[in-house]
Amino acid sequence: MAIPVGERVGMTSLFVAARAFHYGSALLLFGELLALVWIAGTPGRSTSRTDASASRRRFSSVAGGCVVVSLASGLAWFVLEAAVMSGLPLGSALHSDTLALVLDATAFGRLWLLRAALLAILCALLVATGRGSVDAHRSIPAMAATLVAATYLGTLAWAGHAAAGQGSDDDLEIVADLVHLLAAGAWLGALPALVFLLGDAGPEDLAADAARRFSMLGLACVAALIGSGLVNAWYQVGSVPALVGTEYGRWLLAKVSVFALMLAVATVNRGYLVPRMATGDRGARRSLRRNAMLEAALGIFIVFVVGRLGVTEPAAHQPAVWPFARTLSWQAMERSAWTQLVLAAAGAIALAAALFALKGALSRPPRLSWGAFACIAVPAALFAWLLAVPAHPTTYLTSPVGYTTRAVADGAARYSAYCSACHGRDGRGERSAARSPPVELTERVPQRREGDLFWSIAHGIPGTAMPEFAPPLTDDEIWNLIQFLDAQWAARNATAMTDRVKPLLPIAAPDFTFEFPGRPQESLRAVRDKRVTLLVFYTVPQSLPRLDELEAKHRAYAAAGARVIAVPMDGSPIATVAATVPAGTPILARVGGDVSKAYALFAPPEGAPDERAPAHLEYLIDRDLYLRVRRVGVPAADAARTTDMLNQIDILFGEPPRAPPQWGHRH
Repeated sequence: MAIPVGERVGMTSLFVAARAFHYGSALLLFGELLALVWIAGTPGRSTSRTDASASRRRFSSVAGGCVVVSLASGLAWFVLEAAVMSGLPLGSALHSDTLALVLDATAFGRLWLLRAALLAILCALLVATGRGSVDAHRSIPAMAATLVAATYLGTLAWAGHAAAGQGSDDDLEIVADLVHLLAAGAWLGALPALVFLLGDAGPEDLAADAARRFSMLGLACVAALIGSGLVNAWYQVGSVPALVGTEYGRWLLAKVSVFALMLAVATVNRGYLVPRMATGDRGARRSLRRNAMLEAALGIFIVFVVGRLGVTEPAAHQPAVWPFARTLSWQAMERSAWTQLVLAAAGAIALAAALFALKGALSRPPRLSWGAFACIAVPAALFAWLLAVPAHPTTYLTSPVGYTTRAVADGAARYSAYCSACHGRDGRGERSAARSPPVELTERVPQRREGDLFWSIAHGIPGTAMPEFAPPLTDDEIWNLIQFLDAQWAARNATAMTDRVKPLLPIAAPDFTFEFPGRPQESLRAVRDKRVTLLVFYTVPQSLPRLDELEAKHRAYAAAGARVIAVPMDGSPIATVAATVPAGTPILARVGGDVSKAYALFAPPEGAPDERAPAHLEYLIDRDLYLRVRRVGVPAADAARTTDMLNQIDILFGEPPRAPPQWGHRH
């Protein structure tokens, strides 16, 4: 039974609330215990029995409330998660069988069992702490409760986006999330306790000591929050466009903005108010308490943003819609030595000013230099002015269509139908076109982002003869066309390929699937970094001697780390050549007809000496999926030929690994 749309919206709101209350209660519980064992300090002679009793009652009330809220919100979160996992409406998911299955058979359920056990242990330790003496902060139960509360809070790292990843860096993401949670708990969670300790009724010495200790703790927490936050942003956001162009990124920006405001308030506290409190200034104490209340209020907003982020797809997995009419590009600097000189000078001035401003901010008391800020702002504005280029909503989109032979072949058909009249068959411009002057594409394509190309094709280019093509072309057809333009540009570099390995040229091999008889389907990209590929396009009967030779030597190629994939030049199925090529030949692969069409782009162009399409063609594709060697024509059956090819394979294996082709990020 599908969940109705209205109920899904309601469940999202409940998810946000449940996560926010659960995170908030766990943060506050850890912060209260940390305040008890570290920030509150040792009660002195000036502490009355009434003050100590009030402090104990407050701690017991806050801790008990945190436990109740954490338990209730945790149960709500679990039920909502069970509904999402089962795909059932919320009412149906409340069945005991569904809940038991999620609890027992999922990582989320097992995590919740562990956290329930931790909460039970924590309750027992809190009771023991509350029954202690005035020096309860020194007791073993209080310290043990603090460690358990830290564990209880830290285990939330396995309930977030970091734990959902499947990459090799999952451990680093989870550690960063763990550090972020503990630092947030130590700072935000301890703020209410600091507000209480700074109350007018408390002794001056304890209040000043608490402010000093919290200031030291806050400095460490801010450093941990910034460091772990940058790691999290690297994995969950990944880029500035994703930060401003996705829902997740905009919520994160809101969180960072509030955090920056909290940091500004904390800087005033540490630089001005805490030193004044040490001298017995009652006004500084009241100001510090007011600022701590402001920080706590801002922290509540951050907790609810965290609840929202937890139910929002990370920005790194969303298409980024650029919201501005311009963006920054290094192209202007790459074209002009004068621009490079100006930007280098501006950057040096800004760096010196930033160091000067940092030195002033870290001094006691902090000193702010408006001149230094101006020396940062002016070069920044100069950078923006010199590097700004027009942008579109799709500028930072990358193709959802892979660089495959199917996409290239489909794009070639679209290009022939819609583009070749103006841009020529090979993208070099068509002077015979009456409706527009020749427009050379092959030089422009590598200089533009995929998203900009998509926008220009879909919406046209104002002030030019370039019309809009959406419709009649669908989005996928436009992306296929862009993949063909990439292949067309790479084909220009292919003219430099020979039968020997040369320094790398950016000629990416389009991916495709293939299947050897009796074996599972494979793809070219599936074994990247592991094998070199000898891709053979043959024609029957001309290629039969070469196929016999490759069949006889296929074990030698496999031992050298290469696989041989032989496909018909004309895209015919294997069945049509079964009469002349043994069906069990281990190098013959079944592929789609688009493979030969796509790789024909990298064959010798028309006008070559033979003036005809080759009857036989071989490519060596390195482990990073770049075309490196091209051999044209049916070779004579010769043992030296195999030896030479194996030598070329050895050369490719001797090269260091490179990044795979990334067509969406050309500059």
